[in-house]
Amino acid sequence: MVVAETAFVRNAPLPGWAQPLPLPPAELIAGRPPVLVHLADTQLWAGDTPAYLVNRAEQVDDAGALSQIGQIALHFNPEYQRLLLHRVAIVREGAAIDHTSNVPVRFLQREAGLEQGVVSGVTTASMVLPDVRVGDTLHLTYTIEGENPIFSGHYAGWAGWDQSHPVVLRHVSLTAPMQRPIRWQWVGDRPGDRPLPVESEHGGLRRLSFEGRRLPGVAFEPYLPRDAYPLRWLQFSEFGSWAQVAAWARGLFPADAPLPAALGPVMQRLRQLPTREEQVSQALQWVQNEIRYYSVSLGESSHKPHSPAEVVAQRYGDCKDKSFLLARMLQSLGIDAHPALVAAQTRQAPLKLLPSPEAFDHVIVQVRLNGRDFYLDATRLGQSGPLEHMGQGMEDAAVLVVAPGVTHLARVQSPNRAQLFANELHERYTLARLGEPALLESEQHWFGLGAESLRVMLGRMDPQQLAHWALGRYDRRHPGLTLEGPPQVVHDAQLNRLSVMARYQVPRPATESGGEWSLRFLASNLQGAFVIPDTLARQLPLAVPSFPGRMHYVVEVRWPDSVSQVLTPQTERLDTPHFDLQVTRSMRGPRARETVWLQPRVAAVPAAELPQLLEDMRRIDELVHSRFTVLPQDGGDTAAAAPASLQQRLASQLQAQAERSGRAIARGHLQAEDLADAHCLRAEALAELGDGEAALQDAEAAVRLAPALARAWACRGKALWALGRFAPADADFSRALQLDGEPFTSYLHRGQARFYQGRFEQAAEDFARAAAQAGEEAQRLHALVWQGWALKRLGQALPAQLQAAAAQGPHTAWPRPALALLAGTLSADELLAQAGNAQGDARTLALAEAWFTVGQHHLAHGQAHQARNAFEKTREAGVMRYAEHAAAGFELQRLAAVR
Repeated sequence: MVVAETAFVRNAPLPGWAQPLPLPPAELIAGRPPVLVHLADTQLWAGDTPAYLVNRAEQVDDAGALSQIGQIALHFNPEYQRLLLHRVAIVREGAAIDHTSNVPVRFLQREAGLEQGVVSGVTTASMVLPDVRVGDTLHLTYTIEGENPIFSGHYAGWAGWDQSHPVVLRHVSLTAPMQRPIRWQWVGDRPGDRPLPVESEHGGLRRLSFEGRRLPGVAFEPYLPRDAYPLRWLQFSEFGSWAQVAAWARGLFPADAPLPAALGPVMQRLRQLPTREEQVSQALQWVQNEIRYYSVSLGESSHKPHSPAEVVAQRYGDCKDKSFLLARMLQSLGIDAHPALVAAQTRQAPLKLLPSPEAFDHVIVQVRLNGRDFYLDATRLGQSGPLEHMGQGMEDAAVLVVAPGVTHLARVQSPNRAQLFANELHERYTLARLGEPALLESEQHWFGLGAESLRVMLGRMDPQQLAHWALGRYDRRHPGLTLEGPPQVVHDAQLNRLSVMARYQVPRPATESGGEWSLRFLASNLQGAFVIPDTLARQLPLAVPSFPGRMHYVVEVRWPDSVSQVLTPQTERLDTPHFDLQVTRSMRGPRARETVWLQPRVAAVPAAELPQLLEDMRRIDELVHSRFTVLPQDGGDTAAAAPASLQQRLASQLQAQAERSGRAIARGHLQAEDLADAHCLRAEALAELGDGEAALQDAEAAVRLAPALARAWACRGKALWALGRFAPADADFSRALQLDGEPFTSYLHRGQARFYQGRFEQAAEDFARAAAQAGEEAQRLHALVWQGWALKRLGQALPAQLQAAAAQGPHTAWPRPALALLAGTLSADELLAQAGNAQGDARTLALAEAWFTVGQHHLAHGQAHQARNAFEKTREAGVMRYAEHAAAGFELQRLAAVR
């Protein structure tokens, strides 16, 4: 390309303000690095025509790095800058070979962002030096003179400090007229010295000089937070406050810029919409979809937007053009809207900087509606529906609103961000027979940003590409699987949710080993929530890519009818400084289920905390089991004769659990909390088998081994409860809560202990707390049922929350029918009939719960005989793993005592 003669000057004299340093004496650096920077001298001039000089000497002692001194690329914008080349020389064995006059210079305008629709006008001066050898030093001195006129004479500059290679002498200086109040500060998250400047004055100029020696090279650390500055650097700014920057920006976005007549029909349609929210949403979508993204950032256009009339006429614009147009459209509708400057790549980084326009690289729009601030990005695609559900790509960013009276940075913080960044995956496996193909039904929901990005991506796929994408989500886990029909993609505009449903035939998901059948699963939407670098030895924080997302995974397995197991919902939680995890497992007859919630708590983890994060992530792997297993005694051995009844199979399962725990204890390999956990597992099995005294011995051992372990106190509370010793059980569950025990089960069990002490008011409070802490809807409803029974014993009306839960389908899944009986919308006979409609083991399980519920109903109405009959039916069902089994025994004892 052709560059004006005045934009490049070869053999240019040094500027009068510059004082370039001479090359320092050669130093021997330990280890003989392949690249050594002898001198890195940067000098900035904050005069009428700002400039900066680079004076650098770099030696290469490795053939693979010769290109670093053999090819030179200097970048400048000839529209408002000049490149002054002072010296290009190769220093070899103490002698200089000067190439300043004869090195070929080619000017290349390679727009790095052209594919993304960005034209900046930056030109590269490319020079290739001949005869460069190992051991040579390139000495390069040049000045870039001039600044973008958009800054209106306000100086803002910076200079890097750290280098990727060792530096013998690093020097940075700023020279400015005395009357210019230029502030400075160090920036950067990397630890290390930050030298104070040496200040001097001469001829009406003030000079600040920073110097460092023998600086080590800085290695790149991956997975940095968005707002991290991995290298130290110096910032200079003449802007005294963010109010000054906002005032400067207001001149770029005039509030009286007219809208073109061509927008008349669009504005008329917007005015006819019934609410302000719809007007904003529709205006945003019009700008996003009708004005394509294309940036011509030449000269002042790097920061100053084109007028709304120009943007509408050409039907393209960049972030500032589109945001200015959107803001003016909304302002014309009488809506409080203003452009807002944001750092798209570094988000919160402006909080670390001196006020300066250079802190920002993107423009969005702030809209104030109904007491809430919304931040809208006119360059996005795929957004629709209510404002409060639109994805927020700038979450947590520090922004400068271009509005009168603005004096500080604002923060983008969505009150409903847990929903905006949610991701849910539900998988269901159905096995007709073990060892044969099975059906996998997958249903995944993306919200907010995830929904919008996927909406755009999937919208560009034809049916074959969509099917290929859907197969690619599972074919590595289940080689050979096939799709049963095309995937379904459902858009919910109101919730801004995108759902993908697909059905697969899986060749053989369950495998057998030693009589055990296992089906492995993978919580794939949790993968990548955290990243761990190859080495934990680092200085800077580690980014948490999933923050502030919330991930929910549910897997269900419908085993063949020959399989049956009972596991009441068991929830385990792991609350760490960096994330919260909750895992709930249950099994009811042939149906197994695991639910996982993962919520990152921080956007970044300090380097010193990485070992703890790694240990906590190992705990995730332990708690998220990733497989379901059925044993021969569960009906998994299809060749063996199955036990005669559900009761026998339950007893066999519990006996096996007790024996496995006993063997683990006897081996003597377990210590402290692990040994206490093994005692607890055996105690729980023995308690359900009816051997309460033996269970209590194991639980006592657990408490002795790990007195600070909440689980130990909880399992002793269960053993005491099974023995009918409710007051000490109450105390143990209270102790478990004090030790941060799992809140749902601890509150539920303490509530049951208080219920059978006759402390119904306190029991009702505990059941309400348990409902609030429930990990799954079934757990919440189960706690509400117990709360309802406690309130009935007190003669109190059911609260609104319980009434509402009871009204949502009395003929749906358990335990809603129990709530309906409490609320009087379902009779006892209807409840029993509904439970009796189930088949096989599911019928036995349903009737056990139903009879206990009917017994409580009769007790509440003073019908002791009917209650006694119902509790006897509960005991006859023999579902010993249900709390209702033991509770029915307590009720029968009490009824016998009052005869």
